[in-house]
Amino acid sequence: MNVVEVLSFKKANCKDCYKCVRECPIKAIRVKDHQAQIIPEECILCGRCVKICPQNAKQVRDDVPRVKEMMKSGKKVVASLAPSYIAAFDTDGFTPIAEAIKKLGFFDVQETAAGANVVKREYERLVQEKQPVIISSCCHSVIRLIQKYHIGCLPYVAKVLSPMDAHGRLMKEQYPDAEVVFISPCISKKDEVDQYCGNESISITITFDELWDWFAEEGVEIDNSKGDGSKFRSRFFPETGGIIKSMDVDPTYQYIAIDGVENCRKALEEIAEGKMEGYFIEMSACEGSCINGPGMPHEKKGIITSRAMVEKIAEKKKDYDVVHNLTLNKRIDLDLPRQNIPGEAAIWEILAKTGKTKPEDMLNCGACGYSTCWEKAIAVYQGKAELEMCLPYMKERAESVSDQILDSSPNAIIAVDSSFSIQQFNRAAYRLMSIDPGEKMAGRPIGDIYDEAELIDIIDTRQNVLSEKCYLDRYGIYVEKSIIYDYDHGLLLIFLKDINKEEKAAQHEAAMRRDTIEITDQVINKQMRVVQEIASLLGETTAETKIALTRLKESMMDDADEA
Repeated sequence: MNVVEVLSFKKANCKDCYKCVRECPIKAIRVKDHQAQIIPEECILCGRCVKICPQNAKQVRDDVPRVKEMMKSGKKVVASLAPSYIAAFDTDGFTPIAEAIKKLGFFDVQETAAGANVVKREYERLVQEKQPVIISSCCHSVIRLIQKYHIGCLPYVAKVLSPMDAHGRLMKEQYPDAEVVFISPCISKKDEVDQYCGNESISITITFDELWDWFAEEGVEIDNSKGDGSKFRSRFFPETGGIIKSMDVDPTYQYIAIDGVENCRKALEEIAEGKMEGYFIEMSACEGSCINGPGMPHEKKGIITSRAMVEKIAEKKKDYDVVHNLTLNKRIDLDLPRQNIPGEAAIWEILAKTGKTKPEDMLNCGACGYSTCWEKAIAVYQGKAELEMCLPYMKERAESVSDQILDSSPNAIIAVDSSFSIQQFNRAAYRLMSIDPGEKMAGRPIGDIYDEAELIDIIDTRQNVLSEKCYLDRYGIYVEKSIIYDYDHGLLLIFLKDINKEEKAAQHEAAMRRDTIEITDQVINKQMRVVQEIASLLGETTAETKIALTRLKESMMDDADEA
C-alpha cells in the first residue's frame, strides 16, 4: 500500500482555491488542470490539508469496512485505543468508551498508553546512555519528515517502536490469533501500519472520526455510569510535552517539546548543525499534539478543553505495570523524494512568463500557496504548479483582455462609479467627444463631460436606458445611447453609438423629400389651372385628371412621412 491509498483528493470538489497548497508545510501537493493532487513520495501525512479544505475535497482511506470483514469472517478482533480518546468523546474515563467499542463487535479493548509506558522507559534508557540528542519516534509524520527532508537528523531519532506498535505487540502476545485494530486521531498511523507493522502487531488502524460515524451507524452511545476514575501517567502522551511529563527526567538533560511541522523543521535545522548535546526533543507534527489530530471527530473539543480532559485522567503518581519481552528496536531508513531542481536561468524564464523580469516584480503575495514567486517558479518547473496560479498575473492578464475589448469597440464605453467618478474611458469615447487621447479621464467627475442629472435619475428609478436616440448639445452630435446600472457593484455603464452621419443623412433626405413635395404641389396646382382652362374651352370635365394628380401628390407625401 502507498500514501495515495491513505489520503487522496476528490477531483469533483476541488475548486482552485489553493488553500491546501498554502497550508501544506512541505508543498507535497500538485495542481494539474486546476485540480489538486497528493504527491505520494513527498507527503508526510500530517493531514492539515484534510482539516482546512473548504470543499471537503480531501478524503482519508476508510478502513472500517476491512474491520467489519474481519469480524464477519469469525476472527477475534481486539482494539488498542489511543489515550487521546478523552479529547474526542464525551466519556468519563476509559471504561465507558471501551464498553461502547465492544458493542461494535470487538472482543477486547485496551489502552495504547500501556505501550506508551514501555516506550518512555526505553527513552529513559537512551538518556542514561548519554546520547547527545534524542528525538522521540512516536509521531510517524515527524519520522517521514526527517526521512525525506532532514536526513542529517536521522541519527538522532530514537530507534524505538511507537506506542502503537509496542502495544500492538503486547496485545498479540496476549491474543496470538487476534487481529489488532489501532484507534486514534492520526492519519499517518495508517501508513505506519502499512509500512512497519506487518503481522507482528497492528493489522488495521481507524481514526476517531471513523469510529464516531460507526457509533452513529450502529446507534451506540457511551454510558458514563460505568466511569472508573482511573488515572495513569502514560495518559499524558497525547498532549504537547506529554511524553516528557510521563518520563523520569535526568537533571543533566534538557527536555524540550516541539509541536507543529514548521516548528519541527526549524528545530531540525538547528539540531543538524551538530552543536547541541544533552537534549531530549519531543516532536509532534500536530499543533497541540495528538489531541488536535486530523482524525478527530468534526465536533471535537478545543485545545484548552482537550488538554484539561487529559489532565483529568492522568497523574504522575501511578502508571501501568507492564512486563514484556519485546524487542523495541525500530529501523528507520532514508526515504528521499525525487526532486528536480532547476537552474537559475530556467527559473527566470518561468518568472518572465508571468511578467516578472526583475526582483522588484515579485510581490511574494502567497496567493498561489507558495511563500515566494521564486518557490512557485520552481514548483512550475517540477510540474507541481501552473502559471495560472499566480493571482496578480491572472488579474493583470484579465485587465489587459478587458482593456483590449473596450478599446477595440467602435462604440464609446464609459464606466462610472456610484460617486459619479469615471472608472473606464475607451478610445472610441475619446474620438466621439473629441478629447485629446493623452488626457487622463479616469478619476474625473462624469459631470465634466456628461449630464449627471440623467445618471442620478437612472440610479434613483433603476430604469435602464436602452437604444435611445438623442442629440448631445455639448458635442453637436447624434448618438444612440444605452445606460445600464449595475446595482450590485454600484457601477453605471454608458454606451454611446455614433449615429451622427446616419442621422444627418436621414435629415437631408427628409428635406429633399419635402422640397420635392412642395415643387410637385406647385406643379399640380399650376397644371390644374391649365387643365381647367382647357376643359372650360373644350367643355369637358376635369374630374379624372384631378383625381390622378391628387393621388400622385398623396403618394409622395406618404413616402416623406415614412422617411
